[in-house]
Amino acid sequence: MGGKSQPNYRDAAVSQGEANEQVVREQTYANRPNQYTPWGYTAWNPSTFIDPSSGEEVTRWDQTQGLTPELQEIFNKQIALQGGKTDIAGGMYGRMQDEFGQPMNWEGLTPLQSTPQTQLTMPEGPLEDPYQTRQRAEDAMYNSAMSRLQPQFESRRQQAQIQMRNQGLSPGDEAWDAQMSNLANQETDATQQAIWGATGEGRAEAGQMFGQGLAANQNTFNQVLGSNQQNFAQSMDAANYANTIRQQQLSEEMQKRGFSLNEINALLSGQQVGMPQMPSFSQSASAQPAPIYQGAADQGSVNAATNPWNAIIGAAGTGAGIWAGM
Repeated sequence: MGGKSQPNYRDAAVSQGEANEQVVREQTYANRPNQYTPWGYTAWNPSTFIDPSSGEEVTRWDQTQGLTPELQEIFNKQIALQGGKTDIAGGMYGRMQDEFGQPMNWEGLTPLQSTPQTQLTMPEGPLEDPYQTRQRAEDAMYNSAMSRLQPQFESRRQQAQIQMRNQGLSPGDEAWDAQMSNLANQETDATQQAIWGATGEGRAEAGQMFGQGLAANQNTFNQVLGSNQQNFAQSMDAANYANTIRQQQLSEEMQKRGFSLNEINALLSGQQVGMPQMPSFSQSASAQPAPIYQGAADQGSVNAATNPWNAIIGAAGTGAGIWAGM
């Protein structure tokens, strides 16, 4: 009895690999479309290439982008213009080198100003010693009072003496001495009153003079303080103005140093025609090759299952195992 022949698995594997390669080639080709827009195009060009790792021929794809004739003409003109500007910029390089080759000149700048300093002190006013002021006031008041009382004392003594002599009394008499003692006591009381009055007036005068001197000093201090504040503000404004001028001078000096560099950068920069932006597209889905190898394997399993010889051999093996166990 004959059975079905088993499939050749090696040939099936080779065929499977060839099918895989074919799918990859078709997939790659499907994802290489040429695109065209109003501004330009993108094209794919295949060529034969020897793979350096395997030495086999493979397909290499080259992508090319291009502009429409109108944009290509503009692009060529801009490239030529950029070339001319580059030549001009190159000719200015020596001038830029001279500018940056010299150190920064700081001596010509306005000196940097600091915060003005001021000293606010209370001026020494014409304040006199209050005790001396009081003493002068007391002396003046006392002398003024005594200048009036002293003639009165003299007149009373003379009148009393005349009166007592007319009465026949003389110095040494008891009545004479009593009368003169009484006048002396009156003069002493009047003098004491004059002293007390002079003391009070002196005290008041001293306080008034001291208050006036203190007020004058305070007024002078306020004037000096206001003047100092005004001078400080003016000095601060002058310092800020000088520093502003210095900053402007520094900025101008730095601008002069980088003037040629800025001109060169301006010449070398500019807008150019860009490459066209192509719209996106949906690439083809990944395709799966026919399962050649799996089909061969499945066919081999079916052939083995339907071969009667395999059933007989399997039964004989089972019987032999039973007899061996008895």
